[in-house]
Amino acid sequence: MPHTILAIPYDDNLRVDEIVREGVPALALSEIADLLRIDLDRLAAAMRIPRRTLDRRLAAPNKDLPFSEGNRTVRIGRLIAMALDVFEDQERAARWFTEKLAILGNVSPLVCCATDAGARVVEQALGRIEHA
Repeated sequence: MPHTILAIPYDDNLRVDEIVREGVPALALSEIADLLRIDLDRLAAAMRIPRRTLDRRLAAPNKDLPFSEGNRTVRIGRLIAMALDVFEDQERAARWFTEKLAILGNVSPLVCCATDAGARVVEQALGRIEHA
């Protein structure tokens, strides 16, 4: 996987694990919103972070996110990178990642990524598209 969203080498799981444990800066949240071309309200809802909490996080962009939020952020980044590889176009990948899809129970991939199980479903959907 050549894309390194959030400057994370997703093809090196040990390094990804190390990055999550060391701490993911809050700036990563706004990077994801920019990549997907969504507003912060939508990102907060998808990540299950109250909007006021998200605003506090972004007020200190170099401060690390709490572990669970950092882990979720990296999970989403990995799947965005995979979508970029599959679609080979940032606009198409962002659109696919943020639209409700019938194959995901009429939920967007972004929303599915809030859980490990949902992220696996998104990964499987991308795998089917890639090998179709």
